[in-house]
Amino acid sequence: MVIGVTDNMGSEHKLQQYVEWLKREKPSIQWTILSYKDDNFQELRNCNGLLLTGGGDVDPCLYGADTKHPKLGHVDRKRDDFERAAIDFALESEIPLLGICRGLQVANVHLGGSLIPDLGEMGHTIHERRNEVDQRHNVSIERDSLLAQLSGSYEGNVNSSHHQAVAEPGNGLRVVARSEDGIAEAFEFQDSSSRPFFLLIQWHPERMKDFHNPLTQNILRYFLAAVESTSNTYIEKES
Repeated sequence: MVIGVTDNMGSEHKLQQYVEWLKREKPSIQWTILSYKDDNFQELRNCNGLLLTGGGDVDPCLYGADTKHPKLGHVDRKRDDFERAAIDFALESEIPLLGICRGLQVANVHLGGSLIPDLGEMGHTIHERRNEVDQRHNVSIERDSLLAQLSGSYEGNVNSSHHQAVAEPGNGLRVVARSEDGIAEAFEFQDSSSRPFFLLIQWHPERMKDFHNPLTQNILRYFLAAVESTSNTYIEKES
């Protein structure tokens, strides 16, 4: 099986953390780094799952917000458009999709939602990195969600490294986890039972040092199991 991993367009070290996270559960896994800079969107057609990584801010033009907000940074519209097309492909092809941090945000915006420009100016200070170190906070999880099912819990503790968050959920999405200060931390489709694996999370499981925490390890296991199932189904159709 092959997983398409979007290029974070920044630190190579951070990009490799996603790959190492995938390999930690399945060392033999194959992956493809997807990027508009490499003009390799077509390689997604050979992938059995899609992982949307973190990175810079989504272009506020896509959700009708202030393009000159003082805290806005690292906007890359070409990346936005590339990943929005990848999201469409994943949904149309019915392959598993996992969105992490910015990955959550770009998927939410693409589905018609909006973002909070900056959490700090609203008094939500527990989310953004401090001195290059992720913060930690608790999350509460909806009982009837996939996230609760896979984690085996209705609460947990995660890392945090973001200055934006979802304001309005995208079409068909529902909040399935919130931080202790009320910020939406995870989304699923409202009709998730009839769809392949689809989960958007605001934290960074690939950077959590407590790997046995179910909000990193179990998310990875369920995602890879779904990808493997998709891969096997594809093989059956081809044979």
